Amino acid sequence: MSLARFAQVIDATDIRLDEACLAMSSAIQRPLDEIEWLAALDLLAAECPTPTAVGIADYLFGEQGFRGNTRAYYDWRNSCLDQVIETRVGIPISLSVLMIEVARRLDVQLAGVAMPAHFLVRTVDEPERFFDPFAAGVELDAHGARELFNTVTRGQVDWQESFLEQSSARSIVIRMLNNLRAIFQSRSDEMRLGLVMEMRAQIPQLALTEHDEIEWATAVFN
Repeated sequence: MSLARFAQVIDATDIRLDEACLAMSSAIQRPLDEIEWLAALDLLAAECPTPTAVGIADYLFGEQGFRGNTRAYYDWRNSCLDQVIETRVGIPISLSVLMIEVARRLDVQLAGVAMPAHFLVRTVDEPERFFDPFAAGVELDAHGARELFNTVTRGQVDWQESFLEQSSARSIVIRMLNNLRAIFQSRSDEMRLGLVMEMRAQIPQLALTEHDEIEWATAVFN
């Protein structure tokens, strides 16, 4: 049922990040009550006192205590939106999804920025205004984002201005699946890796290029 829900959500013309991430989370752990966790996001938004980008960052990463999981960064649960909401910890991309989805409920337009090595959020109407949800929602300009990139990559990757472009919801979901695939491969968790590859098979661009890998990983279910 969870895989079917993921296939349904990812096939939509207008992908809802909250629904896609909850379906993904449900597929790799216990079945979730999607309505319960959507309501949790609704409640977070309803209790935010200042419906602006800065106000949302201060509320989530200050008052509500959401933070980057520096102790167990590679725990797969950091990629599960329900776990992030419950435990108040996550990785850059899952905390960014949280911020984007709370903002959407408040009619504040934020977008994901798939900068290599560290995911960010930016405002849609001010393209050079960024937030780092992993670092308590600190605000950055384009220069600050580039400095952060150089720090996390230790200057070993050449900078490209395209790194700060807005990411589509589908691209964000794919990046989260990339993270989960790498984690489950490193843990030799064949069952969850198979589930991740089943989800990747629902995305045409991945199903085409990863056919053999998908077939191999999902053989565990045969």
